[in-house]
Amino acid sequence: MKQLRVLALAPSFLLAALMLAACSTTPSTPLPPSSGNPRVEPQPPLAGGEKPDLEKPTPEEVEKAQEDGITPPHMVGREITRAAVLLPFSHPNRQVRNEAQGMLAGIEMALFERAGDDFLIVPKDTAGTAAGAEEAFKEAVDEGADVILGPLFAQNVRIVTPMAHELNIPVIAFSNDPSAAGDGAYLAAFTVEEEVARVIEHAALNGVTTFAFLGPRNAYGERVERALRFEAARQGGYVVASQFYSPYNDAPVDEAQTLANILKPMTRGQGGRIGVMIPESGVKLRSVAPLLPYYGVDFRRLRMLGTSQWNDASLWREPTLAGGWFPVPSAQDAANFTNGYTRVYGRAPSELSSLGFDAAGVAIGLAGQDRLDFAGITDSDGFIGANGLFRFRVDGTPQRALAIMEIKAGTGAELVAPAATSFTPSVG
Repeated sequence: MKQLRVLALAPSFLLAALMLAACSTTPSTPLPPSSGNPRVEPQPPLAGGEKPDLEKPTPEEVEKAQEDGITPPHMVGREITRAAVLLPFSHPNRQVRNEAQGMLAGIEMALFERAGDDFLIVPKDTAGTAAGAEEAFKEAVDEGADVILGPLFAQNVRIVTPMAHELNIPVIAFSNDPSAAGDGAYLAAFTVEEEVARVIEHAALNGVTTFAFLGPRNAYGERVERALRFEAARQGGYVVASQFYSPYNDAPVDEAQTLANILKPMTRGQGGRIGVMIPESGVKLRSVAPLLPYYGVDFRRLRMLGTSQWNDASLWREPTLAGGWFPVPSAQDAANFTNGYTRVYGRAPSELSSLGFDAAGVAIGLAGQDRLDFAGITDSDGFIGANGLFRFRVDGTPQRALAIMEIKAGTGAELVAPAATSFTPSVG
């Protein structure tokens, strides 16, 4: 087996973030710092007040370098890999803007931890719109982009991908919508389909082959339910019933009672447990989970199943969730990233910061091997990033090695199945 491309954080970091004015998309929209400029070390004064004789490129050299793409003066003469970062820095939603900044910070961490002196990131503001994504992409191409990191939203990925594919430029995007993948776009994200696949695989390995669904009728709930049906069948099981409720209904008693009436006869006798998928979080989960036992289903015959939304310590004291399983990334790798990010920036990473680190790490690692192309990105050995092992399938969807946690009555959640440390060869 080939050695994995390791992107995990080392104990120390070198940070320098200077503004690269040439990276601006519009004069009125200030962009976050690019990391193209070098860290300036203080120099001791020379005797007699002489100034150091620093070698600077000639105007002719600078002009020639710009023909290949945007080139900061200190990088003139190098073979540069340029990664355009397309994110919604000026999105009207403050939370989205914060996530964009957090992702850029994750990208910068990968840059200064892993890159040499020939890798340049060029931030471009999409504003979160289709027109903004198209304009940002065209500017990036004009400036010599070799790879695109972003966009964030699926509709923006769909705008950029055909243009990038025509120019043979890989796109490592951040949408978690599998329909945005393909044609040269690869999703450095966590998809609900992968989460459901992992928890259903674990359930099947532990004898649970009968499943039910109780969840909101929204895009997220419907994706979970479809994935549940697909994965249950793939594992040789089946889904006996699905009940959707309005996402605005805080007490879906009618739907829960309907499902309970279906499950009650099945939980009598000596059969195995029934896995019940509830893709909720927070207060909503604590109000929905107890409804099935309330309407007479033998709780001892149920195995509650969730998504990564269950990775919340405030939920683990809910008695009806005891014994429930849910997927999480590699705890050690995630902790290493969080600790490193906090040391560097003085704050915890945003929810999506680690995705920026992973995407940049892939680009940096492959560029160093002269393999930053479609074949390199789909290397079947995969990569180790801020959340553990992952790889990209040929269709552009991600595959991540996830662990399984079990909620223990009164004690919290415990690891019961660690994340894989290597992949099987196939990534089809």
